[in-house]
This record gives sequence, C-alpha cells and structure tokens, in this order.
Amino acid sequence: IYGNPDYAKGFDLVIHDECAADANDPAVVAGVLKPHQDGMPGVNLHCAMHSYRSGEWRKSVTPGAANASWFEYLGLQTTGHGPQLPIAITFVDKKHPIVKGMADWTTSNEELYDNINVLTSHALARGKQGTKENDAGNVIIWTNEYGAKKTRVFSTTLGHNNGTVEDPCY
Repeated sequence: IYGNPDYAKGFDLVIHDECAADANDPAVVAGVLKPHQDGMPGVNLHCAMHSYRSGEWRKSVTPGAANASWFEYLGLQTTGHGPQLPIAITFVDKKHPIVKGMADWTTSNEELYDNINVLTSHALARGKQGTKENDAGNVIIWTNEYGAKKTRVFSTTLGHNNGTVEDPCY
C-alpha cells in the first residue's frame, strides 16, 4: 500500500500497527498520510510511532518542515526507547471519554518511548520507569487533532510485548 493514497478507501478508520521504520521516502509518507489529511481518523499503536520518518528525524523537528509530517500527524515526536522494564502509568486526564474510569497501573516489561518534541498532542497518560525525582514521565497515551480538517487521532506507545497487550488494563 505504500505510496497509494487511496489505500483506505471504503474504510472508516485506519489502524497503524506496523513497524515501517525503513519507509522513509517522502512520497510514501505523503501517501500514508493522505487519508488522514482528508479526515480519516487514525489509531497508532507502539511501533507506528517510529515509522514513516524522513530526513533528520533524530533531531527535534520544526512544524511545517519536510521531516515533520508524520510527527505532526501523531502530535508528538519520539525517536527511540529505553530498556524493557515495567512502566508505571498515571492517567493525567481522567475525565477524557477514552480513559474515563481507568486506573493507574504498572505494565510488565515494556519499552518507554522518549518524548523529543510534544507538538499538538493532548496527553491522557504518562509513564515512568525508575524513580527519577521531579520526573513527570513521558506521554504514552494521547490524542491529537491533525491538519486542517482536525482529523481525530489516538496513539499509544505501549504494546511491544504480548504481556502488556494481554493485560486487561491495556
């Protein structure tokens, strides 16, 4: 489907649960984003955050720059993750309908993705590994409104290991 801007035709939602870290051609990225630019909602799980990156994506991107398009869709830029350790999850917008009624919890071993640049995302939950004082934690569950049509986007960096995905809290 890479580069085919009509890949989502006939669907109501696109779920990005792929690892396409090597899909970095700007034309391919534009094709993947086209349905979302047209208003198709998106859900992004774990490795999708590290997909469709082009240019100097390891540096903090500037909105509007050629290498920022995937991160603008997500609403947050992440470039890597730490070790596989449990993540303590704290819900920060407990009234949001997506997470209403959910309780803070700790995962089994999981990858905590970094937050290089929090763009336009709305944090629903943050996660921490370890006990760093004054650490608010990284955004790990969020929403975003993307582009001119304010396309609804939901993302979570959780989900590397089956133990997390199998957990009823997930």
